[in-house]
Amino acid sequence: VSAPRVTASKSTTERDELVLLALKDENPQVAVAAAEAVQNDFSKKDELLTLARTTKNFRLQSALYKPLLIISTELAQEIQNTYAQSSNDYHKAGLLSALSADINAHPFLAKELVESNVLVIKTAAAQALTTLNRGKQFLHELKPVFAGIYKNALFDADPGVIGIIASCLADSTLDYKSVIADYSFLQKAKDKLNLPKDYEAIQPLDEAMAYFEGRKKPAAPKNEFNHPINWDFVKNIPKNQRVQIVTDKGEITLTLLVEGSPGSVANFVNLVNQKYFDGKIFHRVVPNFVIQTGCNRGDGYGSEAYSIRSEFSLHRYEEGAVGMASAGKDTEGTQWF
Repeated sequence: VSAPRVTASKSTTERDELVLLALKDENPQVAVAAAEAVQNDFSKKDELLTLARTTKNFRLQSALYKPLLIISTELAQEIQNTYAQSSNDYHKAGLLSALSADINAHPFLAKELVESNVLVIKTAAAQALTTLNRGKQFLHELKPVFAGIYKNALFDADPGVIGIIASCLADSTLDYKSVIADYSFLQKAKDKLNLPKDYEAIQPLDEAMAYFEGRKKPAAPKNEFNHPINWDFVKNIPKNQRVQIVTDKGEITLTLLVEGSPGSVANFVNLVNQKYFDGKIFHRVVPNFVIQTGCNRGDGYGSEAYSIRSEFSLHRYEEGAVGMASAGKDTEGTQWF
């Protein structure tokens, strides 16, 4: 996985041969990492396109289409056709991410953002649009168009979409003050959100409102945990309690260190007992770094209407370690990595 990531320092020919070799590796994580390392001046474009069209690995296909689209915008229609034929929401989300390489794809992305009822597709479309917005291809004359897209999307009140778009509107370098006179829609969006569930949407919204009002960037909202530790429940959890996870990639056995993190372990065991994690996908898979799950939306922006207190143990996060995903102090809930 690390090898293709460091190929940028090599000569073009040597680099491309190494990347192409890694793209054909039997380990899909190596192939995905290689696809993300493809440079715009890749010399073996035909082989790259053939692989993108024939691979059964949808993550690899999406990752390959993005640099190919930079090389040739003619592939945009092919990507949209593949999108229409796919029945896998995560495949479709990946293809939307690939379209963030073509500024002319923004009407298609805006349509999916508004019309799709699938949360992972909505957030992928929002992310792709904001990526375009921050890219070199973005044209000043498109700013009013994107402002309209963003405003309509925030009326939908989806926390994931709100968080993504608010972060973009809060970016002073994008200068949305010049095209948005009435920013009351930001407050209206915030009025539909609640702590602690929507912490990751409220924080960028506060920053966006401060930017439009000419104020300094505000401090992060203070999130009070509302799920105190049930010590009677903790006492019934054996030291080094084990938990088995069954996935389509194999089985994993966890050891829960209740003496080091009693509140986190009690929360985790309670969710297991409720079968909360059953059927949920690992929505985040980053080669050589992390896998993450526990999101009730399936896109990383989901949680329940509670948070637990943060616990900091002396254990280091090394290979095989497990922890609760956090957006700041006392924001942990259901997602874990």
